[in-house]
Amino acid sequence: MNVPSVKGSPIAFELTLDRIIAVGTDHLVLGKIEHVRVNAEVYAGHYKIAIVSWQPLASLAGDYALMKSIFSV
Repeated sequence: MNVPSVKGSPIAFELTLDRIIAVGTDHLVLGKIEHVRVNAEVYAGHYKIAIVSWQPLASLAGDYALMKSIFSV
């Protein structure tokens, strides 16, 4: 399946809109995952992602963060 994605992104989700919920003056947007594309170089097998092989970027309410350390619980 050819999931539309940002060029260079090793993982992509194709979603359909489920609902939009008003939360104060903001909105929570919920979607249903229809398709997922994961490049082989970031797939660790057994439904796991090799985090250290790519540097995921997180969007945190307008700011961004990089994952810099990995730990297990």
